[in-house]
Amino acid sequence: MKWSDEGIILSVVPFSENEARLSVLTQNNGRQSGLYRLSKRQPSLHIGDMVVVTWNARLSEHLGRFVVERKISLASRMFNDPWKLWLLQHACGLMTTLPERHSYPQLYTHLMDLLLHITMDSDYTAFAHMSCFEKITLAELGFGIDLSMCCLNQTTEHLAYISPKTGRAISMKAATEGEAHAYINQLLPLPPFWLTHMNYEKNSIPQWHDILNGFRVMEHFWHKWLFNEKQTFPSIRRMIITYTEKKVALI
Repeated sequence: MKWSDEGIILSVVPFSENEARLSVLTQNNGRQSGLYRLSKRQPSLHIGDMVVVTWNARLSEHLGRFVVERKISLASRMFNDPWKLWLLQHACGLMTTLPERHSYPQLYTHLMDLLLHITMDSDYTAFAHMSCFEKITLAELGFGIDLSMCCLNQTTEHLAYISPKTGRAISMKAATEGEAHAYINQLLPLPPFWLTHMNYEKNSIPQWHDILNGFRVMEHFWHKWLFNEKQTFPSIRRMIITYTEKKVALI
């Protein structure tokens, strides 16, 4: 069996003296693993590399082998900004939670967009996109939060909170005057830029405290719906949170 596809390197793990095991998110074939032969003729691969891969195996269920043509190396463009490397590693790490060999074409497009934002944007914009990407990835895994309307009065205006139990939006009026008033201290804050999908024309330029709230909300739902008791985010995310907290403290 053989196929070729565009992809993004998610991980490179030594397998033997002359081989590494690659995990790649491809555009049409989902997350795939395979062996890659290390040699002077082959490029040294890194997390976040944009590549064209050819995968080959005798049977589809076999591990298989990759032939890789690197198109763009993003990590080499980020060495002067550690926060960019943190975001790159975290984004690729999230993709390893996807089941293998299941196609996620929209998520692949979102990851491509995110990596470009990390490379080109300011820190607060890139961090806000990372918060949105965590939400998008959770939805792709079947655990999306519902921000379409207030779950209590069905309004689409002034959405300000999220139910920590259901992941559904709650309006400011419902939280302060309605059924949710008694539980307002337990509600999760809804980052405004989540509602407009980073559309700055709608007056939703992300603020650092909103970005931090977004990360905290996502941590709640990833642990509630996806992670088991022994699972958590990789340690690199703690560095992202610490950086964000320091930015909030400076305001």
